[in-house]
Amino acid sequence: MKSAKKFLHYLRIFEQSMCFIAFLVMAGALMGDVLKREFAGSGWFGAPQVGVVGMIIVSYMGISLASASGSHFRPKFADPLLSRWNDTANRIGEFGFALFCYFMAYIAFQVALESYELEDVSAVLRWPIWPIQGVIMMGFCLVAIRHTIYGVFIDLRPEDAKNIVDDSKTNKPVNTI
Repeated sequence: MKSAKKFLHYLRIFEQSMCFIAFLVMAGALMGDVLKREFAGSGWFGAPQVGVVGMIIVSYMGISLASASGSHFRPKFADPLLSRWNDTANRIGEFGFALFCYFMAYIAFQVALESYELEDVSAVLRWPIWPIQGVIMMGFCLVAIRHTIYGVFIDLRPEDAKNIVDDSKTNKPVNTI
């Protein structure tokens, strides 16, 4: 369990770094485009497209980061019914979500592979699009790996988002992170 905890720690650092760099690229491209448009009268060629690439990376790394912090969406309607089997239900949920993400990663891989084989490129920049589609696959893979580890080591799961927000019905204090 110690090595899994360490792995999750370094995985989160990797995800945060990727998200931060992609956000810098996205913001830099868009701000550069606006500044060039203001001072030179014309925009920076391809800047909106570079911004979209950055946004895609931020989005899929963001899914993984939300999962790491326990703030991803989760159906909670069955929680009262399954409270007796809490650990078992949680493991089933973690493995089920991991399987879903592995499946989505497989689909994203197939799409990226087809784009690679067909040599698809973006319309404006003429960049190959398969690396960008590979980020989608990577995002789903990282979430799947994380939830597989949570299924094996249930104690490594992050606190549920409900524990972070003040519950006015029970007057629980807000848990600050």
